Amino acid sequence: MKLFYDTRDRIAARHGDRRLQWLFEMGARPVDEASPKDEGFLFAGVRPMDDYRELVRNRPLLRDRPEDREPLLELDKVLAALEAAKVTVPTPRTWRIPLDAPIPKDLKYPLFVRTAKSSWKLGGQISKVRNQAELVAEMDALRRAIQWDAAILAREWVDLAPAGSGVYGKYPQEVRVWIIDRKPFAWSFHYLQALSTPAGFPPKEKELASLKELASDVARAFRARGVVADFAKLRSGGWIFIEAGPVSAAGTAHEEVFRAVSFMLVGRKGEPLTSAVGGLF
Repeated sequence: MKLFYDTRDRIAARHGDRRLQWLFEMGARPVDEASPKDEGFLFAGVRPMDDYRELVRNRPLLRDRPEDREPLLELDKVLAALEAAKVTVPTPRTWRIPLDAPIPKDLKYPLFVRTAKSSWKLGGQISKVRNQAELVAEMDALRRAIQWDAAILAREWVDLAPAGSGVYGKYPQEVRVWIIDRKPFAWSFHYLQALSTPAGFPPKEKELASLKELASDVARAFRARGVVADFAKLRSGGWIFIEAGPVSAAGTAHEEVFRAVSFMLVGRKGEPLTSAVGGLF
């Protein structure tokens, strides 16, 4: 088993993303060098599915396969997959608003607003809307910035426990759980690039046990070898599911966790890991 990467992801390094550097140091090779007989795991950023299919078209032994990766690329598809698998993890109520569709009458403000593919990811109050006028303005801004015909997801606003403050406001206590072959393998603080010493970390053993159980439930809905599931802590206690995605495109600033996950995907053991902001289950 070998590690591979898409060289076009080098552009992310300009914004401080070090995953490609870590992969190179671990011996990963460009996917262009993979032969049809090579078995391995491919790290590749989010691009149109036709693009990804072309990357692996003549490389049948590379994972994840397109049909496994696709359900993890958009939040509405993630939520649909969870529903189809009868997975019931705590999650904010979500309304889907396609382009030119009427505003649902049963919306309850305030709301967090994003597209199915992405959000501003800036924390604080930026994506919080309190009425229909603010909702329409936010939808227009998201479509101008991200995708002109994007479906908008309006999510119930939940009061999250703060991990600390940054340029854009407060960051929540959010954990990314790394799932390999449907089993939770590791966890990391999601906003480590902004906060090196977040409040509330490390989580208590009971909390980690709860996160592991929730992630195990989420894993049942997907066939991909590598899945990340994000959970945030409520100010009132307990954890709520935020979103899921493919490990192959998942960002992180936690080098040790990323290396451990990458090695595990190809059957190799990494170094022992002890950290207040990430670890192994």
